[in-house]
Amino acid sequence: MSTNVAIILAGGKGNRMGTECPKQFLELRGKTILEYSIHAFEQNPHIDEIAVVVAPEYHHRLEDMKLLNGWTKLTKVLEGGKERSDSSLAAIRAYEGQEVNLLFHDAARPLVTQAIIDQVCEALLTQEAVGVGIPSVDTIMQVEANCITQVPDRTTLQRMQTPQAFRATTITEAYRRALADPNFRATDDCGVVLHYLPEVPIYVVKGDERNLKLTYAADLDTLDRLLADEAEMPTPHAEAFLPQPDNETPAGRMRYMKAFHKQNLRNMQLAELDILRHVARVCERHDIPYWLDSGTLLGAVRHGGFIPWDDDIDICMPLEEIPRFVEVAKKELPEHLFVQTPETEPEMRLPICKVRNLNSLIVEGADDFSKTYAKGLYIDIFPMHPWPTFPKMFSKKVARGYCRANAILHAQHTYSWRSVAELFYFGAKRALLGTLWHTAALFTSKNKYYSNTLNNSGNGNRHLQSTIFPLTTIEFEGEKFSAPADADTYLHDLFGEYMTLPPEDQREGHATFYLTELVEL
Repeated sequence: MSTNVAIILAGGKGNRMGTECPKQFLELRGKTILEYSIHAFEQNPHIDEIAVVVAPEYHHRLEDMKLLNGWTKLTKVLEGGKERSDSSLAAIRAYEGQEVNLLFHDAARPLVTQAIIDQVCEALLTQEAVGVGIPSVDTIMQVEANCITQVPDRTTLQRMQTPQAFRATTITEAYRRALADPNFRATDDCGVVLHYLPEVPIYVVKGDERNLKLTYAADLDTLDRLLADEAEMPTPHAEAFLPQPDNETPAGRMRYMKAFHKQNLRNMQLAELDILRHVARVCERHDIPYWLDSGTLLGAVRHGGFIPWDDDIDICMPLEEIPRFVEVAKKELPEHLFVQTPETEPEMRLPICKVRNLNSLIVEGADDFSKTYAKGLYIDIFPMHPWPTFPKMFSKKVARGYCRANAILHAQHTYSWRSVAELFYFGAKRALLGTLWHTAALFTSKNKYYSNTLNNSGNGNRHLQSTIFPLTTIEFEGEKFSAPADADTYLHDLFGEYMTLPPEDQREGHATFYLTELVEL
């Protein structure tokens, strides 16, 4: 296995910042921007060595930083050049002839996540060149002479971040060819490989909005806010940064739980992704239709994977196919994955199918720990079927009322006169609305719409069948999964203007607590 070397490019002057010293040496919360960047790679177990490319007059600063921070992986301080490509070349020449992977990272991206570094290193096991990208939310237009000349397809566009990683032999050859070109001018290393080694595919892993580049003075305020958030969360791979719970106050305990959630969210997402892979394979082997739904589909379209703060996966499956899926999944899924239905676990109140990882734990607000049903990480499988062609308002009103009554009846109760009253009131309401719905459905066509079963359709949303079928595929976390035929219309049915991000105070997941792996004591 090749050695992974992080190359921190810190040779720039940062002229657009309008500051006296280079931006990578500006301080935020007691540390320089450069220190944050180096620390991220120092703490990652996949990184074996670090080299920093910096102007000669700042070499002594690096020696001081190394001593102060106790870095053990920083082995080389190299002299940068006038252009970014000169700095990359300095690193390439320093490792010439060695069997290494080179990860080039902008020092001005101090909040690169451990998840990004992990993904890049894992991709290098099979790829020669790896980039980091996030989908473009805005429409990008080509403008010439102040006039729009072209509107590229937004779904094919991504904003590139760093690190950009390569096998040393690949990036060396690309630059060898580039230097022979008198018109060579490069802004990033992926561009050099793309232009001069077009036969080499550049694999792209998912980036993160937090991994922004310090370019303008206003970016300092953004980074400061993000660092303030991260001050409450532990740094992966660095136990010294783990926050200690303030057990004296509820607010302190809540802050600790939120920090824990942020710390482990990516691991949780990857564990759920593994469940999805297994489910998808079973479905593909047996021609069982399924498709990404709700926030999972939204994440695929808007982010290319998980919504950054989301902690669950939702898929749909035709109601009539679920029994067949359950039958084959019980036989073919790995032993640690359990197909959970009201039939396999009567104590589970929810009328849906879940596939759970028994070697994990998730705690949600509605969980009842007096019951013994499995509580591992899971993906939801929602049953979908032809939906009566009711007027839209009738559908929404009846579905909302029925689901609310059903949820109250299935919630945990303690004995009281209020609970007895609720039992009778909401029981009668559910029975009345259910009877009204099913009676009306007897006299209504069901060949136009498709939706969730009544007890799962809290908002009464429905989709034209042509919006779902025939199913297509969509990329989610770098892999292809089944998706509705018209994802845009499908998401508009669910969320309206879905490309607009919610306010920051609403960017939360569902779980209260989780463990991605249970350890036997």
